[in-house]
Amino acid sequence: MGRLYALVFLLCLSSISYAQPLKVCTNEWPPYTLLEEGNVRGIDADLLHLVLTNLGVSYEITLEPWRRCLRKMNDGTLDILLDAFYSDERAKTMIFPGEPMADSAMVLFHARARPHTINSVDDLAGLRVGTEPGYAYSHSGFASGTHFEREDAPTLDANIGKLLLGRIDLVITDRAVGLFTAKNMGVQNDIAYSPQPLYSDRVYAAFSRRPATAALVPRFESELRRVKQTSEYTAILRRYHQERPAQTAEQTDARAD
Repeated sequence: MGRLYALVFLLCLSSISYAQPLKVCTNEWPPYTLLEEGNVRGIDADLLHLVLTNLGVSYEITLEPWRRCLRKMNDGTLDILLDAFYSDERAKTMIFPGEPMADSAMVLFHARARPHTINSVDDLAGLRVGTEPGYAYSHSGFASGTHFEREDAPTLDANIGKLLLGRIDLVITDRAVGLFTAKNMGVQNDIAYSPQPLYSDRVYAAFSRRPATAALVPRFESELRRVKQTSEYTAILRRYHQERPAQTAEQTDARAD
């Protein structure tokens, strides 16, 4: 009987929560999330929309600085943090579904005029690498290495600008994000990247641990896994000039405060 009451309680909480749109926050991270004609679009934004629509769940999504999204999640004013990389620290306050939104290959970009071929973190000795604030990088050697410099810039665009000016030697970012951003900046012919990713990650839609929101996670995970096997997902990828990945990356933890 106790289990029955608990189930009814959770169902009631879910009904109350879904009466109001879920609050979703992410930052601009094209082609996964971007602003297009005043709307939040991109691979993961479109995928999230498809999954939640199929589940009959309404939501509101905003593009904000990453640290602000993190603060909203920690303050309890957010339901879903989109495009979050897993970390043990985050898992204390957020729920990460078993199915990721996307796999991410983290590569090192360089200016074609000043090439660097990086096969491992050991090759970074004496170099300056552009990073972004509010991010943590899961490769332990990269995160804690003292044989090279990590230098923050407020945006990836700013990092690429510094790279072309010779103020830094490399920029670390997701491969698709770096290529997409460089093309938007019109400098795609001026940069290149080491073909060997420094490491791979999975990016998630992280859910609040509030009971009503948490109750949605199993349904979301199941529908996300199903949708990613459909032609609708293939169409989303192709809309942003991407193809279905050949294999799944190993899970690691990355972007954390």
